[in-house]
Amino acid sequence: MDVEKLGRQAIQRIRSEWGLPKKGFVAGGSIANIIWELVSGNKAVVNDIDIFVFDKNIEKIDNSEKTLFKYEEQDLKYYEDYTGMRFSSYTKDFYTIVESLREDIFNTISYQSNTSDPMLVISSFDINATRVGYSIEEDKVYWTKDFEDFLETGDLKVSNLMTPSHTAVRLAKKSKELNIEVSEFEYNLMQYCLFYKFSDMIKLRFKDRYLQMFIDNEDVLSKYFILSRDLEMEKYLLSKYNEVTELHYLKSIEFKDVDFDVFSMRRPSTFSDDKNLSSIYLSSIYLFYMRNIYGDDYKVKLWSKLGCFFNDPNYFDKEVDKEDIDLLDRLCKYAPNSINNLKGIKLSDQIVIVKKLLDKFKDDPIIAISILEKMKVGKDMVLDEQTTLLLELSVRKQIVNDTRGKVDKIVNNKIEVQPSTGEIPEWL
Repeated sequence: MDVEKLGRQAIQRIRSEWGLPKKGFVAGGSIANIIWELVSGNKAVVNDIDIFVFDKNIEKIDNSEKTLFKYEEQDLKYYEDYTGMRFSSYTKDFYTIVESLREDIFNTISYQSNTSDPMLVISSFDINATRVGYSIEEDKVYWTKDFEDFLETGDLKVSNLMTPSHTAVRLAKKSKELNIEVSEFEYNLMQYCLFYKFSDMIKLRFKDRYLQMFIDNEDVLSKYFILSRDLEMEKYLLSKYNEVTELHYLKSIEFKDVDFDVFSMRRPSTFSDDKNLSSIYLSSIYLFYMRNIYGDDYKVKLWSKLGCFFNDPNYFDKEVDKEDIDLLDRLCKYAPNSINNLKGIKLSDQIVIVKKLLDKFKDDPIIAISILEKMKVGKDMVLDEQTTLLLELSVRKQIVNDTRGKVDKIVNNKIEVQPSTGEIPEWL
């Protein structure tokens, strides 16, 4: 599929029918719907044309300033404290919309970000059929892999779950616009998200505009969701800010008789067969898991041990020995700082790196473990005498002794007996 050519055809049509400003990033439904018309023949609906204009670079979002929308891409960072392996979320890239002006068919959206790369904008879009854009200044078409997949397959899918209530409504609306049926699985994803409330979610409630969109698409949405009012939040806004507004939210049809306050006290039956889900805290990781891992028994078992390494569908490049998987598992648990240095490397290459270092420093394995925790090492690194010495010296100062018994736990596989059961824990 020549997305570049299709994107340019769509932009030429926009330019000829409505014109284009001198700068900005054309993104979203206008260009995407026209491309879909070129591919499928389905008549494009163009209600408005969004032009994103990069305002300025900022180092962080100022939460004290009022903005129209905030988007943050989050990931997990692993570390070690006195209790063992710990992790915390951190923001990689972000943008915040500071102004939106409507003139005729154009919406000019001014935003600030820590990067001027327009890929961040389309990566924030929540439906695969919209993730394409065109930079006027660069004369360049941008798109994501899942947008290209959409053009190939015609499968309408969720691509971002940070606003599940809004996305459910938008997905139902988009399916009618594009004349495409949506798999029940996509709505199931949002049902689960609305229950679990992942830490990176940014919106759960909506106002009049999305209320009307829900009503217009209730024939589809009522199979999966119940529309509810958040009266408590309405009271809070009235007392705190003297703001009179109606706030609505969606919840799974499973919980139609459950109040919002106790909603999280029950578990949804959707996807309840997979125990790994209870250890996932970001909606982005959850979506990755459901797209690439869920339902594959082999990958599900590997995720239970090595889920901290997953950020690429190609991480599992080939099957490996169980002993090697267990070695990496123990390294994650007892030397968690190594996770950040090994993440982004394919599974087979991780094993090569770890075993190469452990073999080189077999007389003092804590050196190999400390190197893995301190720095990134490539699988093709030649461990000659000089390189070996430099690596050892780089970690010698931080090694006094192996007080945590990492060598025994990781290399010798001597795990403490659990006092409650007297049994060795079994991880797989």
